[in-house]
Amino acid sequence: MRGARWVKGWGVGLVAALMAGCGPLPSDGVRVTIYDWHYTPTHIRVKPGQTVWVLNMDTAPHSATSASDPGSFVPGESDGIFFDTGPFLGEERSFTIPEDAVPGSKVPYFCTVHHDFEHGVGRLVVE
Repeated sequence: MRGARWVKGWGVGLVAALMAGCGPLPSDGVRVTIYDWHYTPTHIRVKPGQTVWVLNMDTAPHSATSASDPGSFVPGESDGIFFDTGPFLGEERSFTIPEDAVPGSKVPYFCTVHHDFEHGVGRLVVE
């Protein structure tokens, strides 16, 4: 029982430390959180030139990387948009949508560390 309380306390402490380290989101940004091996929200809508902030609150490293094709788990450009946060843990990373991104563009993204549907995939749509 004592070990379970330590683990639970460690998890709460990690979340509190991460939240304290991440400042307010700029009004022109979108935030995606990675927790329990999934992206939240899974689908995001962005505008050309907008910044996407990705916060990893999980206990394992993850990335947010554009896929060349839905379900391919191959990093690459989709509808002229490419991004890759690289694997990271306990911090926040960001990428910016190109100013010339075409509205209606759909970009699937995934974690390059885990490469499967079980560990979460997402979709970004340019408005």
